[in-house]
Amino acid sequence: RFSSFMETDFIPLDYDYFDFEGRNYARIIGRNSKGKRICLVDFCDVFFWAILQDGLKREKIEKIIGKIKKIKLDAKGRQTRVENVEIHDKKFLGKDVKALKIFATNYKDLHGIADEMGFEEIEKRRGYDLGFITHYIMERKISPCNWYEISGDLIVGQNEFAGISNLDVDFCIKLQKMKKIDDKKFLPKIIAYDIETDEIKIGKGEILMISLVSDNFKKVITWKKTGKKYDNVEYVKDESELLEKFSEYVKKISPDFLVGYFSDVFDLPYLKARAEENKVKLALGLDSSEPRFSRGIEMIGKIKGIVHIDLLKFIRTAYSQYMQSETLRLNDVANEFLNEGKKSFKFRHSSRILDDDWKDYFEYNLHDSVLVFRLFEKMWPDILEFSKVIQEPIFEVSRNGMSKNVESYILHNLSDFSEIPEKKPIHEEIGVRMGREKYTGAFVFEPTPGLYENIAVFDFTSSYGSTIVTYNLSKSTLLEKPNPGKDVGSYSIEI
Repeated sequence: RFSSFMETDFIPLDYDYFDFEGRNYARIIGRNSKGKRICLVDFCDVFFWAILQDGLKREKIEKIIGKIKKIKLDAKGRQTRVENVEIHDKKFLGKDVKALKIFATNYKDLHGIADEMGFEEIEKRRGYDLGFITHYIMERKISPCNWYEISGDLIVGQNEFAGISNLDVDFCIKLQKMKKIDDKKFLPKIIAYDIETDEIKIGKGEILMISLVSDNFKKVITWKKTGKKYDNVEYVKDESELLEKFSEYVKKISPDFLVGYFSDVFDLPYLKARAEENKVKLALGLDSSEPRFSRGIEMIGKIKGIVHIDLLKFIRTAYSQYMQSETLRLNDVANEFLNEGKKSFKFRHSSRILDDDWKDYFEYNLHDSVLVFRLFEKMWPDILEFSKVIQEPIFEVSRNGMSKNVESYILHNLSDFSEIPEKKPIHEEIGVRMGREKYTGAFVFEPTPGLYENIAVFDFTSSYGSTIVTYNLSKSTLLEKPNPGKDVGSYSIEI
């Protein structure tokens, strides 16, 4: 049941979705201005577009609509069907088109429904590969890191939206109304963390210690017994208890962001591997779930309800080309941004570390988390603005490359031009593109080795991007036929 109507302000931070009775629901975690953690549950229609051939008569279009409405799928136990079809005048790559807006039951089955529509009158099918969260933000305009006034019914009891009411939040609200409001100051709760191990290969050695740093909180957790007790060091029985204590502190502090450095690839998967080895649960999620990992070019670790940030990935995208540091190691990055480097410590296997050396090791581990915490504080305004401008969640924006961020920015602004999104190229199309005739590149002057004086250096940073923006070069502005005396583009998009 739903009861107890509630109104509050709200800033969305983490986006996820779940299925309930065959339909998709967005689950958004954020806070209000009083610091209360809120889970917002919302629904939006799911659909994709079918672009029709030019010049089709109304009777022909109605027949196609009749065929489409009969499409049903039984996918993985889900009964998905076409629920409605609308005719719209749209644009696709700048050209006027007539398109069908096809509504269905579940977003995960849009591709399957599109595959059932091999009608010759349909030229293209688009908009089924955006991902539900991107689709939801585009439709509902509830963008990350913006403030809203929301109202709705509190979700209570154990039967509504199975599992939602078990989240470790202050309120769960089923959204009824929302209105964007002026930004308010928001200072997120942060935990920076770092681990030390005896082995580099994931899970092969024991985790010796974990450091955590938050506001007015500094802690090193270790199971290594030392002759002396040290400040900010908490001793536990063994590695199993160390992992449980780490989860306990994350739950107790309840951060918005769990921040590491190279943590997608090392710290978080290492913690998960050792938890499995010790047969304990790494219950970091707001529903006490364990981290989930996905693989692309690099591994990515996601925690339900808490935004896990690998700060190295954001630095690589947002800052690296402007930095003086020759590497992106934590020591070099901290020196450049904070004028402070890592503590020095001579590494060796823990079995060879003397009692008096453990203090230095603990300080080394703790200081790494201090540096990550301070780096995040310094970079938070940029991370915040990236997410607000691009309109994708911080989890994605902090990891995406610049080309993906630009693509997301364009997708979220397509409605201003009544544009249908183009699909991502599949492997076959990428192969065709790579097989096309190559363009002659720029001439590269081979320097003659020697000592030169009075040299002026010109750095053409982002020269290709600047050229593309200056001359409005894109697939949508390509003229099929030469048009002397006209501008290169058919329209301009401000970036």
